[in-house]
Amino acid sequence: MEGAREYARLFKTGQYEKLYIVSGEHARGKTFYVYVLPEKEQAISNGPNNGPLNKDAVLVYGIVGGNPGWTESYGWLHKGKWQEDFEKLKLSKEMELAASERINTATTVERDAEEKKRVSDLLGKYKEGENGRKLRSDRPYECPYTFL
Repeated sequence: MEGAREYARLFKTGQYEKLYIVSGEHARGKTFYVYVLPEKEQAISNGPNNGPLNKDAVLVYGIVGGNPGWTESYGWLHKGKWQEDFEKLKLSKEMELAASERINTATTVERDAEEKKRVSDLLGKYKEGENGRKLRSDRPYECPYTFL
């Protein structure tokens, strides 16, 4: 949904330093929530689509408008220093994704070049007819066996 899709592709649900991110989905699209955890507190997971069970965790990014499950839009519910931390985390994830995509592209290009060379080598070694025999041009296949 609006404001969730671009972040949900970058993150998996889990704790990222003081932030707990919920990157989920429902029947109509992606969902995305950010919680701030108390200092030095470990998150208590509540499944991949739910916020943490920590009673003092505060939801700072989530649904800001629309009809939940249908037309919701996401944004910051509370503004503060966590936005800067989230921005740094987001940039880091985007760089990781870009690096991964470059590696995948390079691997695909390399694999395509190897396949092209393999095909070229195979076709370059191809000789007319089997075992050096010429096939008659009026018949595409000549049976080597004689039947009585």
